Formats: sequence, structure tokens, C-alpha cells
Amino acid sequence: MKALNAERYYLDLLIPVFLILLAEILIFYGKPEAAMPIHALNLVFLSLSTIFVNNRTYPALMLLPLFRLLNVAMPVFFHLTLYSYVLVYAPMFIPMYMILKERFITAEEAGLTFERFWFFLPVSISMGLALGWGEYMVIKPQMLVVDNDLQQMLILALTMIFFVGIVEEFVFRSSLQTVLQERIGLIGGLVLASVIFGFMHSGYHLTLELLYVSLAGLAFGVLFWLSKSLPIVSLAHGVTNIALFLVAPLKPEILPYLIIGPLFLFFFYAYALDRIKERIAT
Repeated sequence: MKALNAERYYLDLLIPVFLILLAEILIFYGKPEAAMPIHALNLVFLSLSTIFVNNRTYPALMLLPLFRLLNVAMPVFFHLTLYSYVLVYAPMFIPMYMILKERFITAEEAGLTFERFWFFLPVSISMGLALGWGEYMVIKPQMLVVDNDLQQMLILALTMIFFVGIVEEFVFRSSLQTVLQERIGLIGGLVLASVIFGFMHSGYHLTLELLYVSLAGLAFGVLFWLSKSLPIVSLAHGVTNIALFLVAPLKPEILPYLIIGPLFLFFFYAYALDRIKERIAT
């Protein structure tokens, strides 16, 4: 079958996406030994395909099996899970840099800007806290810090924003969502990127978690589409994990106030900006 026909029937997209979802389903059912060869095969297929096919969807998709293989293969150096996040996520900055360097994704498409950052900052924090609280109700994780140590809390916050938030949001929103929207349209790309994001949380082995994270991915996707800002959506993602692994297990009663406060600030920003535009127009 010619490459043109493959693209016409979306086979070039369906096959690697199917392999990603299949591998994650196997992880969901507790069979990582069967899932890892599929991810590895998919990574090789996507890598070789970029040599012969001028398709920027493949470099974006390559990040997914690469991240999963790295996640599983990384040796355990720390008893505290928190410190392992840095080792897993830090290497992903290398392929992210290469994607930007080779201009598979431009800096503008990736949202590498702080334009309107302060405008979207309150809604980003509020959304993150709300999503983290909701996910806590689903999986009820333990805190990733011990003894309420202030230093560990700070490390957790920085790790979740500058490693987990930036890496995952670049992979799923800046890169994957961008190319999928170009290929199958705004809604289709947004939904498919969110579903894949949900399935990549198969390690929790909970159907409700897959559904919830898919919906959370949809929220992050809409925020990225509105703000066009990787810093904003990375902050929202990082705050989600801070709420999930720190605030909700420690002080869940303060979350409603933390969520409502930034929302009022956002509406005030929106109102003030609207009034300024009216005065300029008159």
C-alpha cells in the first residue's frame, strides 16, 4: 500500500496509536512483560518511519513509548518515590529539545511563551487544585513526603511543576495534541490526545482512574488551546499533583477555599480587562 493511501485512511496514525493503547491495556491487566516489547517495537517502527516518511506525527508519538520504556527501565535509587521522579523525567528533556531543534514542533506551537501568563495564572491554579482533589477521591494515594518536612514539600512542589508538569504537558499538549489537531481536526485531536493521556496512567489498574485522567487531559487540552502557553498548562498539571500527593492527604478541608480564591481573582482580571477594552474603544 502506498504511503499516500495509508495517510488517506489514517493507517499511519491508527497503527502506532493502537500499539500504544494495546501496550497500556496489557500494563493495566498486570502484564508489563508483554507490554514492553510492544512499546519497543512501536518505537523502532516510528523511528525508522521518520527516515522514509515526512510525517511530523511520528516524532510526537515516539515520545510516548520512549517515556514508558524509560519509566520501567529506570533503576530504583531512592526508597522515597518523590526523588525517583526526577530521574525518570529529566532524560525526557533531551528528545523534547531535539523535537524543537529539528522544528518538528515550533516554539510557538509548543507554547513557549509567558504572554498572558498572569491572566491565566489564577484559573490554572484553581483548575489544578480541583483536578487534584478529584483524583485524590479516585485513587486515595499516600503523601509523597514524610513527617511533614518543609524541605521535602518544597522539593515535591518543584518536581511536580518543573519536571512532571513540563515534560508531560510538552509530550501530550505541546507535541501530541498539536500534531493530532493538525491531522484530524481540533476536536478529534483534543479528544484523542486526552484519551491516550488517560491510558498512559494504566499503572494504577483502575478503570475510573483512566476515565478521570482522560477528562483531566481534556481540561488541560482546553486550557492549552485557550492560553497557547506551556508554562500555564504545566503549572496547572503540577498543581494537580501537588494537591493529589500533598494537600488533599494532609489538609483536604482547605481545598475549597484554595480553589475559589483564584477563581475570583480570574473573574476580576477578566472584568477589569473588559472594562479597559471598553474605555479604549470609546
